Amino acid sequence: MAVVITNLEKRKINILNYKNFIKFIFINYFFLNIPAYCDDKGKILAYVAGCYGCHTSNNNTPFSGRYKIKTKYGTFISPNITFDPVNGIGSWDFKSFSNAIAHGISPNAKPYYPVFPYKWYKDLSTKDSLAIFNYIKSLPQSSIKQKSHNLYFPYNIREFLWIRRILEEKLFKSQTPVIKNKVISEGAYLIKNVGHCGACHSPRTIFSIVKNINDLSGRPKSNNNLNDGVPNISNNLNKGIGSWDELDIVFFLKNGFKPNGDYVESHMSSIIENGTSYLNENELYKIAKYLLSNYNK
Repeated sequence: MAVVITNLEKRKINILNYKNFIKFIFINYFFLNIPAYCDDKGKILAYVAGCYGCHTSNNNTPFSGRYKIKTKYGTFISPNITFDPVNGIGSWDFKSFSNAIAHGISPNAKPYYPVFPYKWYKDLSTKDSLAIFNYIKSLPQSSIKQKSHNLYFPYNIREFLWIRRILEEKLFKSQTPVIKNKVISEGAYLIKNVGHCGACHSPRTIFSIVKNINDLSGRPKSNNNLNDGVPNISNNLNKGIGSWDELDIVFFLKNGFKPNGDYVESHMSSIIENGTSYLNENELYKIAKYLLSNYNK
């Protein structure tokens, strides 16, 4: 999830009933009317997993790439993932697709840059991975050719990624705590694996390696010239979102409104619009229950 939400802590507002009024509107709209949800599971997963958001640039065919991701290492440009046989992934079978998203290795055995969150996708179920694959395969093809990344030296040398991978394997922790509550466990799966929230909300080392996939305590800006700091979304009452209730989280992930009445800012607005808003209320409540549970510290 690459992304910025600022000022997550509740601020005092003059109209005390504002939050309750918003909740009232929300409940009436979504529970007394029929929401326009897509019943295509593959599409929902593809959007929540960020496939659309990261592989679609303005005025281009969806999933045809050329979306720019600015980092302290330079600018990454996403590839075309439509099933065009020349400039897309039309030659891939499901094994190639699964190996790419789960292990970050291309069909020609080259490593992908970790801007592609394969560390989180590796625990996607085969069923969900296949649903995403079949959905993308069903989309119109695009012949848009990928542009090269614009990275600073030495980050533009892809072979150095093998060294980084060795360090990452030593530091990265992907073990998920045993969660006996089924609802909370399903919420954790949506947060950690499908939505890969930790890709943005987990602290990183100097080499941008996430130590713990279960840590959602946020991180400061990686560079003074980049507005890429992300907030703490643990259940901490003061530093995180522990003061939110379940409906606050559901409403935020559906519409982008914070409990204090502010609207979400920057990249997170796109993540909600093109991602979490596709989830139904039951799925969003599972996420909320996990985020407010003792498993999210």
